[in-house]
Parts: sequence; C-alpha cells; structure tokens
Amino acid sequence: MSIVEPILYVVDTTVLSNYARIRRPDLLRLALGSNTVMTEAVRQELSVGEAGGSVPRFDWGWMRATVLTELEQTLAHQLEEYVDLGEATCLAVALNRAGTLVTDDRGARRQARERHVALTGSIGILKLLIDGRHLAMWQADEHLAAMIAEGYRSPVRKLDELPD
Repeated sequence: MSIVEPILYVVDTTVLSNYARIRRPDLLRLALGSNTVMTEAVRQELSVGEAGGSVPRFDWGWMRATVLTELEQTLAHQLEEYVDLGEATCLAVALNRAGTLVTDDRGARRQARERHVALTGSIGILKLLIDGRHLAMWQADEHLAAMIAEGYRSPVRKLDELPD
C-alpha cells in the first residue's frame, strides 16, 4: 500500500485577485484544499492591490505563505528574466516541489509548460468545482461572467466552450 502525497498548489496574485474581485475566495479553498500556498512576493503584491483598492481585502490566513529554499530563490531570480517576481517565485516553488502552478499570467503559463510544471488557473478552479460537484455548470458560468466583468481576460465566455 502506498501513500499518495496531496497535490501542492502554488497560487499567484492573478488568480487570488480574480476570486477576491468576485468576493468568492472561499471557492479557492473549496477547490484546492489546505495544501495550498502563496509566496511572500505574492502576499506583498496582494497587499499592494488591497491597499490601493484594486483588490478587495479578505482573510487569506488558511493559505500559508511558504518560505523559498535557497534553490528556489536562485530559480526565481533566473525566472525573473521572463516573468514578474510573484510569478517567478510561484513557478520556482512549483518546479522544485513538483507542485501545480495556479496562474492566469500568460508568461508564467508559457514558462511552466516549457518546464513541464503542472498548471491550472481561474477557469481550471471552476472546472475542479464542477467535477467535485460543488458547483453546477451554470453557477460556474456565472462566476466566470463576474470575473470577466471585473476585467479577467478569459479565453472563453462559458465553460462548455473549453476543449475536452
């Protein structure tokens, strides 16, 4: 009998902001569970957005801010050539710890694919909630529409438009 390690989800500011703007950060916790982290760089980016009023304030205490190892700091520094600090730190953690990067940032997604890092984003979270029977398709579509209304540049308007 083998023990299966839970998936580590490393969430960046883009996804946190999308769910905060529709006032449903609880959906992230429901979809991803307790093995979800942000980096200190992401926590700082989120704080700047909250202080400036572009992101509503929420208690993210359930999601711990992970400390980067020395190797992850080196990786993040290298990745800053391609993406911003928040995305670089998240990608470094996901890469080093075999986690799943949770981002909507195009550049970070490209870097994750090139490095074979598991990947999801705001839409993927909605799909997890549907698959887990926490949301009906119409409810997920309403959340997606709300994100789009708040500025999220979604590749689809409805989740049934996604390829299988």
